[in-house]
Amino acid sequence: MSKNKKTSILIVDDNPVNIDLLRRYLEGEDYSIAAVTSGEKALKVVTKIQVDLILLDIMMPGMDGYQTCTALKQSSESEHIPVIFVTAKIEPEDLRHGFAVGAADYITKPVQQDIILARVKNQLSITSQMKLKRELLEKSNKMAELGNMVAGITHEIASPMGNLMLTMDYILQKTEKIHKASAEHKLDKQGFEEYLRKLAEAANMCHANAKRATDLLDSFKQVAVNQCSNKTIEFNLGEYLEDILLTLRPKLKKHPHTVKVSMDKEIIITNNPGALSQVVINLVNNSLLHAFDQEHSGNIEIVAKQDNHQVTLVYTDDGQGMKSEQLKMAFNKYYTTKAGAGGSGLGLSITKELVEQQMQGTIELESTHGSGTKITLCFTNLPLSPNDQEPGPS
Repeated sequence: MSKNKKTSILIVDDNPVNIDLLRRYLEGEDYSIAAVTSGEKALKVVTKIQVDLILLDIMMPGMDGYQTCTALKQSSESEHIPVIFVTAKIEPEDLRHGFAVGAADYITKPVQQDIILARVKNQLSITSQMKLKRELLEKSNKMAELGNMVAGITHEIASPMGNLMLTMDYILQKTEKIHKASAEHKLDKQGFEEYLRKLAEAANMCHANAKRATDLLDSFKQVAVNQCSNKTIEFNLGEYLEDILLTLRPKLKKHPHTVKVSMDKEIIITNNPGALSQVVINLVNNSLLHAFDQEHSGNIEIVAKQDNHQVTLVYTDDGQGMKSEQLKMAFNKYYTTKAGAGGSGLGLSITKELVEQQMQGTIELESTHGSGTKITLCFTNLPLSPNDQEPGPS
């Protein structure tokens, strides 16, 4: 929770007297308290304001507490909010039912102030700890991916740098022979012209290898810096996607699959390039791990278009796709079909959070088993981060 932002508690009870009682018990704790009198209203409120905890009555007309809790846990906007039932229904079957639909705790009526304060503080503490652990896990996941990229880039750079050294040795040897021939007055015009021709070829080879190494390092530096800075800047989308894929080249070379980018090269956007790079890396990694088997080649395509200030980026692969039950759970935290084989269950979950929270966009997933997967991102221009008025990666 932010130190400057109050913890928000939503009370849901059809009886105003109960709402007033809970308000009085909680008002000394500096919470921001909202209240509604029905489950239907609660479902609307959680889409409009931040809610950190819900105190929910069970016996309500229309949508009761069980139905309300079930609906809250089925929505991606509210599934993370802990729900405490405040009720007189305390039979074992009531408790089992409540926990089965997603309740975090129970408080029995008549409510005691010390009990409700302790239970509320306990749930908020648990939520805070889980949030911290998740942030640490996400940072660890990001650093692990950067570490993999460093290892891959290091290996990739070794080849052009090795070629560069061999070519330079060749130039030195040829130059030494020319000096010797000149000193002995054995250098003729034909020999000197041959030397110049080979020198030009070697210089071009050195330039090509140096450029290859420099491009790899520049792309990696740009992607790594943006992932760590988490700033909103202006950048060329097409060129930045090429940078991202260049940093992934060491990994992609180990697979027979092709990656194609199709878009207008002049799309300039103001958004979070660090979040975008992590999203693209997560999607590619997800395809490599889940979409394709080891024996057949596949295709990944990234298509982007701009309509005024909105950008639509469509990522597709022609892999094995998802079954309907897998599709429903794809964005769930820790859900994976490859446990123990490299799947953490965080890739798509983190991707969704990055798109919705840091890029302030939307993400949609479509997939049919045997027919590949399509992921559509929509995002728009955001205000530049403070003190960042200069253009970003281009």
